[in-house]
Parts: sequence; structure tokens; C-alpha cells
Amino acid sequence: MSDQMTLTSLRSPSPKQICAPVCRAFLLAAPGVTLLCFWQFASGRLIRETYVSKPTEIAWRLIDLFYTGEIWPSLRVTGEELVLSYVIGVLLGLLLGYALGRSPRAASIFEPYVMAFYGIPKIALAPLFVIWFGIGIWSKVMLAGTMVFFLVFYNVFAGVRSVDRDVVNLALVLGANERQLGRQIYLPAAAPFLLLGMRMAIPYTVIGVIVGEFTSSTAGLGLFINYASSTYDPAGVFAGIFILLAFVMGMNALANRLERKLLKWQPTSQRIASEPN
Repeated sequence: MSDQMTLTSLRSPSPKQICAPVCRAFLLAAPGVTLLCFWQFASGRLIRETYVSKPTEIAWRLIDLFYTGEIWPSLRVTGEELVLSYVIGVLLGLLLGYALGRSPRAASIFEPYVMAFYGIPKIALAPLFVIWFGIGIWSKVMLAGTMVFFLVFYNVFAGVRSVDRDVVNLALVLGANERQLGRQIYLPAAAPFLLLGMRMAIPYTVIGVIVGEFTSSTAGLGLFINYASSTYDPAGVFAGIFILLAFVMGMNALANRLERKLLKWQPTSQRIASEPN
């Protein structure tokens, strides 16, 4: 019996198990490859090449930018702005969202003001941030951090408010203190909402930083793209855009992996339901 179990456990994976990841990778890559092929064919035939360039020219431009080192200073500046704005926005959104979620009285006072400020188009704040913080990195950090803050704040706020009051009352009857309530009830309830907000904030971080660099900057990918656009260099524009796309896709993949690792206790159906469409 034990020999049979050993042989079964050592049995090689079935063709279906081998094919599954290959099929997923193919389905993931197929739309992008199809679009690039059509783009390569249409450029110069259906669309003027001076408007959209070609994927091959963009690829060569990317190779040249990295090989010559021309793009590295811009990447360093934009990378610093992305990291700082994301971390600051997530931390402030987590702290304030948790605090107001735990305090209904404070939420009734401050939440309308937060919502009113949230309704302001963030691009309208870009010139103000330049006046307040100058044309260095902090005007971009504050603009992007503001966008990240609201996404994380409202997700954490909703997660804390979603806790069933009966569960809290039961924990209090069993002798739980405020710290135990936060660690064992409120934070686990808010964790899926927090991770969702963090993942949704990734593209908004990029948007905020690039808009800030478009408004006023001395370096960065936004300045690089803006300069390429002003000199009628579509290959340079798309090269910068593809770098940003690669960053967003990489960060989203890391966020998905982190979410699966931290939310193992949550049913898969609930994790899927909590993902943005």
C-alpha cells in the first residue's frame, strides 16, 4: 500500500497540468502581440508613420536609451517620486481611514470634508503644489500622494466600517480590549480592502507623477515624454509610455502575489469578488 502511494506521489504531472500555465501565458500575450503586429502593418499604410511610429523603431529607441544611459537620470527621478508618493499616500490613507472607521463620531464630522476635497480634480492642484513645494520632486510627490491617499483611505474606511457590530460586542463580552479588537477583528476585516486600494493606487501614482512632471519639472520620464512630443518624436513618446506600462504591470503583478500570500485565509471567491473589474 505504501509503495503504491509513493508511486502515485511521484507520478509526473498530467499533460493538462503542464498545458495550463502555457495556455494562460499564451492567452495573456495574444492580445498584445496581435496589437503590435497590426500596428507594425498599419504604420505607413493605414496611418501616417509620423503619428504613431512603428513597434520596431520604438524597440530600437528603447535599446538605445538604455544602452547609452540617456534614460537613467529620468528613471531615477521618476522612480524616487513614485516610491515616495506611493508610500506616503498609503500610510496616511491607512492611518486616517482606520482612525475614522473606528470613530463614528469623528467620521460624521470629518468625512464630508474629505469627500469634498476628493471631488476636486487633482490636476487643478498641480500648479498650487508647484507654488508651495517648488519644481523639485516634492510637488510631484504631493500630487501623486494625494491621489493615492484617497483611494487607500476610502477602502480602509469601508473595510473597518464593514465589521459586524455583533462580532465586536461578542469580543467585548469575552474580555477583549481595544488593542485586541484592532489586531484581531478590525485589521483582518480591513486587510482585503487595503490591498485592493493599494493595487488600485498603482496606476494613479504614475498618473499623478507624470502629470506633475508635465506641469513643471527639471527631470523625469514626464519631461522626457513631453520633450519628445514637442520635437515630433513619436518613437520617443511611445518609448517613455512603454516604460511606464512595464512599471505598472510589474507592480500590479507584485501586488497580486502579495494579496494571494496575505489573504490565504480568505475564500478564493471572495478575493475574486473584491478585485476591480
